[in-house]
Amino acid sequence: MNISGFDLNLLKVLDALLRERNVSRAAQRLSLSQPAVSNALGRLRELLDDPLLVRVGRSMQPTPRALGLELPIRDALARIEDSLNAGDLFDPASSQAHFTVAVTDYVELLCMPALMKRLAQVAPGIRLAI
Repeated sequence: MNISGFDLNLLKVLDALLRERNVSRAAQRLSLSQPAVSNALGRLRELLDDPLLVRVGRSMQPTPRALGLELPIRDALARIEDSLNAGDLFDPASSQAHFTVAVTDYVELLCMPALMKRLAQVAPGIRLAI
């Protein structure tokens, strides 16, 4: 399958459906309407030529194809999320952040000299207001 025309947002919907086994709960998880998730499931079924989830009582049971896609899709989505969040990591060595710390006089006397010395070593750009 050529994914150039594949809406990758549908993978998030499939993941939610496979986790919840229920269209309404998947919609809640995704902050979408139930009809939007039903429509996405219909698109997925057509694109993948498989029913993916079939109704059994009040829940949806995944087909063998859906079960085979579940872990690879979940892993791919997690890797994408990790990659996108990588820039959000805090690097104390390069940070220029300013923090305000509220402590008692006793704690300031006891802890702050060692903390300031350590910050000067590992995070020289960080400034503290005590």
